[in-house]
Amino acid sequence: MKSPLARTSNAILHMLLGGIVFWTPNVAVHWVRGYRFTVYDAIALALILPALTYLFFRVLWSMVGKQGSRLSSALFAVLGIWIAGPSMLTFSETFCGGGLSQPGAWHFFVFGTLLFPLFTLILSTYDGALFAVLLATVLLPVFANFRFKRSAAALKLDPSYASGAPSGRSPK
Repeated sequence: MKSPLARTSNAILHMLLGGIVFWTPNVAVHWVRGYRFTVYDAIALALILPALTYLFFRVLWSMVGKQGSRLSSALFAVLGIWIAGPSMLTFSETFCGGGLSQPGAWHFFVFGTLLFPLFTLILSTYDGALFAVLLATVLLPVFANFRFKRSAAALKLDPSYASGAPSGRSPK
């Protein structure tokens, strides 16, 4: 069993990774596209953000190898996505002429992060990333407990099992 300090640091790590991995492509697209950000960019981000986040955590979880703590790790990653939402969305809007380039933006930056559930919902709606946030919120914890099953070809079968003759043993 892990110590409380190890569990807390693991939770904080997953929160940071969740926020950074999910929102970094959004910031990068806004940086590259700037004022030319279109609905096609928003649609692409709506699909890329949850998929990239899931793939990142799937690789991370496969390297760790423990199945038991994946749900709590996924929930902390989702919490990190929601907490980092206002700050990352404000930062990404800076490249489009809004965000931190506006006077008094630092107050909005701080209060938006403190009131993250409401501000993440509103800002992601304006950014076009609401579907991505909701999709990641629902599917990351669901897929965290998803186990790949072995195919029937990978099972070792007794030769008499295929012929239908009773062998007294079950397939392994």
